[in-house]
Amino acid sequence: MTKSPIEIVLGVANVGDTSIDPTAKFDSPAEVEEFLKPFYERGYRQIDTARGYSPHAPLSCEPRLGAANVGDKFIISTKVVSRPDGAHSRDKIAQSIDDSLEALKVSQVDIMYLHQPNRTVPFEETAEAMDKAYREGKFKRFGLSNYTAAEVEQFLKISEERGFVKPTVYQGQYNPVVRTGEKELFPLLHKHNIAFYAWSPAAAGLFNGNHKNVQAGGRYDTSHYLGKFYASKYIKPSIEAATDRVREIAAKHNISGHAAALRWTAHHSALSAEYGDGIIIGASSIEQLKQNLDIFEQGPLPQEVVDAIDAVFAEIGDDAVAYHN
Repeated sequence: MTKSPIEIVLGVANVGDTSIDPTAKFDSPAEVEEFLKPFYERGYRQIDTARGYSPHAPLSCEPRLGAANVGDKFIISTKVVSRPDGAHSRDKIAQSIDDSLEALKVSQVDIMYLHQPNRTVPFEETAEAMDKAYREGKFKRFGLSNYTAAEVEQFLKISEERGFVKPTVYQGQYNPVVRTGEKELFPLLHKHNIAFYAWSPAAAGLFNGNHKNVQAGGRYDTSHYLGKFYASKYIKPSIEAATDRVREIAAKHNISGHAAALRWTAHHSALSAEYGDGIIIGASSIEQLKQNLDIFEQGPLPQEVVDAIDAVFAEIGDDAVAYHN
């Protein structure tokens, strides 16, 4: 087994109120503990959550992590409330951060992200609020998520001019289909020593054909918001054709399309341990989590599969998915 050279982080958006959210799979403290157990036993420690999780029962994930005392064994990162308009005001940022720490039963988290752009509040006010919380010891690292490269530059400029804490982690969508950030965003991040953490590293099961066999509560179930989001981004003729070709070539090597996509992102993409980059994985079951960890530890892909995946981004052309919101 070969561990990925980059950080592996477990996304826990599927921890939440299962009576409300069809995408939530783990609810009670016992269920949460069992879900996290294989991740811990493999030696991984980083957990990624948010005030907005689970997706259809916001505010329900963090309290469940706290009830399971996850902070005793894991390094937790979370994200502030970023909706609706005004959510990134000075007072609301402070309240969101305090609410997270209370729910998680910790005094500090590793990374505190702005979950997504809230352009109704001046970035300077938002940056000042994050700086204040940082200096109060409420988080170790300031992260941005789903912002454009130009907006990252704005935060860097404000931070430099005002002496605020600078963002040192960026979380965005990245996989064989979503590579627009390589040209526009990554050079900026590298210049300023900002790590990139990739969410949806296997394109939400697209390379396994999950969109062709939709499961209730799954990534392509359009009866809920998350399913509509992924379907609108990924289900396009050019993308389907390109991913089908990868699946056929991977099958020649007894590798699933999903495994091929994950291993490409971990071992062959633009992500690099040099910059502290990482991958955020998810799983809808304990068995799937174990399988995903096995996949990462299988190491690099055969060159024929790498070449097929490398070609996907060029093949989809104008249908390429943006890395930001």
